[in-house]
Amino acid sequence: MTAPPPAPTAVSGSDRADRPLTGLKQNSIGAAGIVFFIIAAAAPLTVVIALFPVIVNAGNGIGIAGAFLAVALVLLLFSVGYVAMSRHVTNAGAFYSYVTLGLGRPLGLGSASLAIFGYNAIQLGLYGGIGYYAHELVLDELHIDLPWWAFAFVALAACLALGLNRVHAGAVFLGVLLTLETAVIGVLDVAILVNSATPVSGFSFQPFAPSTVFAGSVGVALMFAHASFIGFEGSAIYGEEARDPKRTVPRATYIAVVFMGVFYAITAWLMVNSLGVDNAVHVANKESGDLVFAVSGSVLGGWATLAFRILIISSMFAAIVTFHNNVARYLFSLGRQGALPTALGRCHPTKNSPSTACVVQTVMVGLVVALFAVFGLDSYTALFTWMTGIGAMSIILLQFIASVAVFVFFRRSALDKRVWNTITAPLLGIAGLLPILYYALDGVDVLLGTDGWLAVLLVGLMVLSLLGGTLWGLGARRWKPAMYARLMTEVGDRG
Repeated sequence: MTAPPPAPTAVSGSDRADRPLTGLKQNSIGAAGIVFFIIAAAAPLTVVIALFPVIVNAGNGIGIAGAFLAVALVLLLFSVGYVAMSRHVTNAGAFYSYVTLGLGRPLGLGSASLAIFGYNAIQLGLYGGIGYYAHELVLDELHIDLPWWAFAFVALAACLALGLNRVHAGAVFLGVLLTLETAVIGVLDVAILVNSATPVSGFSFQPFAPSTVFAGSVGVALMFAHASFIGFEGSAIYGEEARDPKRTVPRATYIAVVFMGVFYAITAWLMVNSLGVDNAVHVANKESGDLVFAVSGSVLGGWATLAFRILIISSMFAAIVTFHNNVARYLFSLGRQGALPTALGRCHPTKNSPSTACVVQTVMVGLVVALFAVFGLDSYTALFTWMTGIGAMSIILLQFIASVAVFVFFRRSALDKRVWNTITAPLLGIAGLLPILYYALDGVDVLLGTDGWLAVLLVGLMVLSLLGGTLWGLGARRWKPAMYARLMTEVGDRG
């Protein structure tokens, strides 16, 4: 009888002598660079333009600002245990590593499969979005009618080029794009204060009142507000490449969540007041997806609309690059440990980027984009809406599983005995994520923009990705014990 493999423990994630070119470049990115990756994934300008109207129309109305603060609080609680664990795990697998150490290898592989599915789905949706907005912009401004997929494939090639380069280069590029989109939202906020028909002295704080925040379809509001933060959990993915990961990963995570929560809440509060608290929902219903353009046009003029239309493209591209990096590092981590073909665990000989995984990830999403193009499916209502919706749901589920794993891990180990960091905050995070997950499953038709058999299919694919990875882990334990035992032996404390 084969002896059972040892339980996974937090150990070194550095290169191994018998596996050349399987180590990412260490000390190549600091806290600021990780923050850029995190916030770029959330795509703040895309959130403001695409999700604000949905939350006001279908969610809790003028309570939108409070919804962002409520979700930020839940994610901060989740982050406490998440970053506490990052002190002991510095591996490109992130959720996979955490769930494996807390709940075992099979569910760890299931979570990795779910993460790859979810991040790929979001990236696919963003390719649809960038194709739609770029097509509309070029058609309106240059009167050139190119198919949406042409812009999507240009973005695909540019993303691969950045992915093959060192992570530092990508961080610098994203920093520039993120600064531009954040600046234009900041200009809009200031313009509302200066030029709004509502005087500053008359601005109402009613949008933050609990009776307002938890009114209407609060579940829809919380669900979409949570989707606005997706990507923040990717901080741990860069632990292996970070400078002093025990400090940079926690710092970057907290900075990103607080910044996004406050930034979204203030912008939403200002927009509601610029429209008038009593009139905001009516105007949002009337303007729908053009709500932000209507506000910017009234306080800044027509030039602002053009700026927003250009920068939403760069905003989506920045998010695409980040999700590409996330998926590539999951594939790299699994390949390095033998759970996927070992070629995926090899790095570029000079740049130390996960080059094979980058190419494979690009081909994966490229084929799906091509299928949508061949079958003539709409880039926005189909590719963007369906894929970002199911991707967001996948990450909510993944965060919930990871929060349970973090709690269990610290109960089983004596690595950290801080009560707040390892017991209280993780339990509060679980309690906060559970209703958001429930609302996402209950409101699947709203989140995906479709219902019936298609909604069932998309949710089925999400569940299948989790179950498939888990079953693969259970099968590997029986039929590939050597590989199974090797899982997670390259994860952990990097000094």
